[in-house]
Amino acid sequence: MSNTLARVKFNQKFGLLSVWASIQGILFICTSYSRTAAEQHKLFLEGKSRCDGYEKISMHQLDRARDIAVVNGAGGIVNDYGDHPDYMRLGEVWEALGGRWGGSWENFRDIFHFEL
Repeated sequence: MSNTLARVKFNQKFGLLSVWASIQGILFICTSYSRTAAEQHKLFLEGKSRCDGYEKISMHQLDRARDIAVVNGAGGIVNDYGDHPDYMRLGEVWEALGGRWGGSWENFRDIFHFEL
């Protein structure tokens, strides 16, 4: 599959997730879209990613990943690295759509990460 087609499929599925979340009353914002190799490498050096941006490319660099943040009723960001129910529900739906959710990763759990 070409990267262009993969990006289109990602955006279609992410749109479905967004609509589902809205219907469920879950509000979220995207906090990270596309990244350059240098931006990815900086996150790698900070211990925030397993991808260095050069040898191991991130799905963010291919425009096939988004990081999100759930917004609470007061308009604040839910920065809960635990098992916050909204992130868990979003992750379950994303995986049902065929995506990979960082909250399911064993060695590097990232509940904010959604990729295809």
